Amino acid sequence: MIQTQTRNEPKRIPEDVKEVLNAYFEKIEKKLPNKLESLYLFGSVSIGAYQEGLSDIDFYAVTKEKITQSDVEVLKEIHHDMKKQYPKPSLDGMYLTREDLESENNGNSSCPYFNEGKLQTYRTFHRNWIDAYQLQTYGIVVKGLPIETYNLSVDWTELKSNLVENINGYWLNWVNNCERFPSLQYIGLYMCANMIEWGVLGVTRLYYSIREEDITSKEGAGEYALRTVPEAYHQIIQEALRIRSGNKFSRYGSTRKRRNDALSYMEYIIKECNNL
Repeated sequence: MIQTQTRNEPKRIPEDVKEVLNAYFEKIEKKLPNKLESLYLFGSVSIGAYQEGLSDIDFYAVTKEKITQSDVEVLKEIHHDMKKQYPKPSLDGMYLTREDLESENNGNSSCPYFNEGKLQTYRTFHRNWIDAYQLQTYGIVVKGLPIETYNLSVDWTELKSNLVENINGYWLNWVNNCERFPSLQYIGLYMCANMIEWGVLGVTRLYYSIREEDITSKEGAGEYALRTVPEAYHQIIQEALRIRSGNKFSRYGSTRKRRNDALSYMEYIIKECNNL
């Protein structure tokens, strides 16, 4: 059974997440016994924003020694079986050592990262990225050592620079693709409400983090934007929050206006992030 230690205020792990974690520990102890030193949760669970049926289980697993290729093959089986047994919530995370966790980001992408039941890639643990900050500040200890055991100091100047780079890379390209005709993104922003929510609240979370040097949920970021951005953008923010909540009644009578408002807002936020 899961024994949790928490940092800052106590945090409750949702029951469906506990069920998935218990099944995961049973499998990993059977197939890779005595391999894990610690396992930590971050993401929506750790900041109280978990939504059953929507959210994933984000984790970092610290291993006692470097994961070998044969270990990776076993982990592939474990995560494949977990996805079959529990399609939702999905176990998404990285396996790394203490050395990886405390490294100065030397660029070696050596840590296996699993998402949606599959090995997706090998990554470096970046100490000056928002996930590392979230682990340090809000992480939940599910198994093993207190998070304070590791040297996880975060340089917010560099972290904010990385967030702005993400804004000017991924998100600016996303906006440009949505404006380019013909493209799937161009059409999708008319037809798919989830794209509106993804884009509007995605950039808003980065806006919040860059301004406040902290992290919040998509809902929290939307509420924050309603207090801090011009009123002209409030309708599209409220629409994104409406989509996120599952409310079926749109605030827009025109999908064209909703699309245009979303792009206008995202362009405004991208500009603001570059000026902070």
